[in-house]
Amino acid sequence: MAEPTETDLLEASIARVWNEHDDDRRLAAIGEIYHADAYIYEPGGPVTGHDAISRTVAGVLADMPPDFRFVVTGPTLGHHGVAVTRWQGGPPGKVIVSGADAARIVDGKIHEHWFFFDPAT
Repeated sequence: MAEPTETDLLEASIARVWNEHDDDRRLAAIGEIYHADAYIYEPGGPVTGHDAISRTVAGVLADMPPDFRFVVTGPTLGHHGVAVTRWQGGPPGKVIVSGADAARIVDGKIHEHWFFFDPAT
């Protein structure tokens, strides 16, 4: 099986990490997708390590409606170990938040992941 591409990893992080409410499944997905010493960069500051990333995701999802989902609105683009994509989040038929992500891949996993949020309208 081929190693996942930059774009595969970024899209998998949104689908399997940022939409996962179950702590154990989310932490397992983080282990598969994110480097052991990964960083995520949100406007509020950086977070590092699998447990801290999982707690951050849990906090985000706890503040959202139960049927909230992030979806890639793409296209997801990548080369030379970097990927970027656009996304939006909300319950079906309603967008609550949107933005873009960028990720740097090291040794086949996300090492750094940046989140950019569109201004509220």
